[in-house]
Amino acid sequence: MPAELEARLHRVAVDLMWRVGGPRIDESVILAEDLVVAGFAGDATVEVASLRRDANRSDAEPLVRNMLAEYEIDLPGVEDDATRFRVLLEAFGFWDLPLACFYSPFLHQLPSWAEHDPLERTLVRLLDDLDHATDPARKTEVVQSMRAAVRSALA
Repeated sequence: MPAELEARLHRVAVDLMWRVGGPRIDESVILAEDLVVAGFAGDATVEVASLRRDANRSDAEPLVRNMLAEYEIDLPGVEDDATRFRVLLEAFGFWDLPLACFYSPFLHQLPSWAEHDPLERTLVRLLDDLDHATDPARKTEVVQSMRAAVRSALA
């Protein structure tokens, strides 16, 4: 599967868990259409591709979850904060979720400094490094260090 389509699948997964930017079923439908055109026409993908782009989230979400499962992206059914945060970390560390999609939910979930675990502390320090980096190559290096820290902590 092309990396661009895989990245979009992971963004849909994070959106379902975090509801980033509100209901975005239209993006799921467009992605499913693109997957079908690219030759990835599993039953669940075709089912999502056949939805109206303005479908109700409550009706479409189980179908979108089934589509994600076709591509081995299984989301937990329990959506407590700890589970959702784990999915966000996995998406950032293992699925290359863009930093822009990770940053706000990460900060929202972050406890006070005294309560940070080692991973949270590392990520906050790296975000500070990123904030002070001026060279694009250095910024990319810091983001890659953040992803590596997540992978190491969750391995």
